Parts: sequence; structure tokens; C-alpha cells
Amino acid sequence: MGTDEEGMRRMYCSNCGVKAGGNFCFQCGYRLQHEGVVAFEDLVPAVLSWEDDADYERIAKHPEVRTVIASHAAQARPGLSAEALMEIADKVVPIGISYSAVAAVAQPMWASLGVRTGKQRSAVMTVPIGRAIARVLCSLAKNQQAVQRVEQEADGCTIQAELPSSIWAMKGVLTVKLMRQDNGCVITVATDIPGQAFDWGMSQRCLDTLLLEVQEDLGLPPAEPRSQAA
Repeated sequence: MGTDEEGMRRMYCSNCGVKAGGNFCFQCGYRLQHEGVVAFEDLVPAVLSWEDDADYERIAKHPEVRTVIASHAAQARPGLSAEALMEIADKVVPIGISYSAVAAVAQPMWASLGVRTGKQRSAVMTVPIGRAIARVLCSLAKNQQAVQRVEQEADGCTIQAELPSSIWAMKGVLTVKLMRQDNGCVITVATDIPGQAFDWGMSQRCLDTLLLEVQEDLGLPPAEPRSQAA
């Protein structure tokens, strides 16, 4: 019989079915839980509509929301990665050493010297915090930006996702912070690509795409009031 740790490594996402480990599914962003574990909030009567809820985990677990997220993830089509481009270059212009091997050494080396690039932008959204979080998750799934880490706060959350490599830049980090404000929320998005001084506009295009997509509902359901607590 395997250990509990081995069982966690063999988990499958209950939302999209992909084999995954860690805290969040790399494909759809859904929180992974050990079999048999029931979250406390599942036992407490809910009193808010999902779109007014600032809790990342409850938004990602909402049945209709996670169905839409999974749909975007299933339709996503990967672009040409930096690694794939280097493999092509190895075949077309051989130099006696792998381009990929050079990049694997060069990126962390330059990063350790403080070389990096990235962009940051903020915007105000006139939608409730929960719907904004759900839209962000749909956009991340649509663009194959896998959720890596989430920091929860009382009035919002910070989502850290992988920024896949492309022909323009190596792999980086995409950070999205959402905080409740009056009847809407503030979204702050930033990219960080270590070990590279220029990304040839990739960060700007990434932020433009995300901020444009979160202005749309992306197939999400209309809000339905939750049952009132006794």
C-alpha cells in the first residue's frame, strides 16, 4: 500500500480529469484535494451569490464555473514554445551544442545577476469580485497559463500562474491580483521573465489579452442567489 504522499502524487483533477499534483490543477486551476477530505465551507450554509464571493477556492469549485473553465482549457491550442524553436534550430543550424542546453544554463545564470523583464498594469472592473475571479480563471485556462499558487485575502486574492515560453521569450510568471472595491474590483496584472532583458512585446501582448478577455463573460453563468442560512 502506498503512502499518503504517494496518493497525493497520483491524484486526478475532479474537474477536468487530468492527472495532477500539488495544490492546483495545472490545466484548469481547480484546487486539488486528497480523496475523502471535505472542505469546511462545504458544511456551512452559503449566504452569498457566487459572484459576490471573494474566495478563490469557492469560485473555482462552483460547478457551473468550473465547467466553463474546463471548456476553455479543452479548446486551448499551444503556440510554438521557445524550447520547440530551439529544437528546430538544433536541426537546421547545428553548432555542435544544443541551443536548448545553452538556454537552460543561460537563463538562470542571467537571472541570478538580476537580469529580468516584465510589465505591470491595473484597471478597475465594474463587476463583482467573484465574477472577476472566474473570468480570470477562464482567461488563464484559455491561454494555457497554469495556476501555480494562490494567496487568499479577505477581499480578494492574488493568483500566480505560469507564463509559457514562446518564440519571443523564455518561461516566466504571470501574477493577477484582484481586490474588492465598492461595487466592483481592482485588477492588477504583471509579468516577470527572469534571465531575459527584452521580451519583444510578449509581456504587453499578454497583459492586453488578459485585460481584454476579463471584460467579457466568457460563457460564465448568470449569478444565482445562494440559499439563506437558517
